[in-house]
Amino acid sequence: MSDQAASLRQWAAKRNEGEPANEIISQPASAETPQKNVEQVVVLGLPKLDQEQAAKAANVFHRWAEHGKKWVGDAERWRVIPVSREYPDLAKLVGTYPRWAVWVDDDLDSFMRVYRALKTIQSVGGPKRVIALHPPMARQGLLANIQYVARHYFNIEVLVFSG
Repeated sequence: MSDQAASLRQWAAKRNEGEPANEIISQPASAETPQKNVEQVVVLGLPKLDQEQAAKAANVFHRWAEHGKKWVGDAERWRVIPVSREYPDLAKLVGTYPRWAVWVDDDLDSFMRVYRALKTIQSVGGPKRVIALHPPMARQGLLANIQYVARHYFNIEVLVFSG
């Protein structure tokens, strides 16, 4: 089996100004069958492709589980697969990974990152429903704007869960 995430790590190393690219995804993105007994979610829109950002996204599932979101189940089973919009095999991931998410942060560039991620998801024939992973924040404002833009411009439903 080839390592399809190798190009992603190379891209991330270049983007991080030559810093060595550590294992930047919790599970390598692959067009092969996803692992059993884990819930894998492809995440676009992270400011950086590194373990710290992947952990922030994965921690959202822990927070939701702690707040009683039963659908999350055991938060340890969730594996975040951070992927760049420029990932060359993004269209192939659509058929392999049914769960997709966008990272929404509270920085000034977050809306633009999410907008571009949604545009990319639409362009590769991605899912029509994605989860918004985010630190604790109000539903009004940024999250509501992202839902509106996703629905009206890209025909994508962005699911926002509180907690």
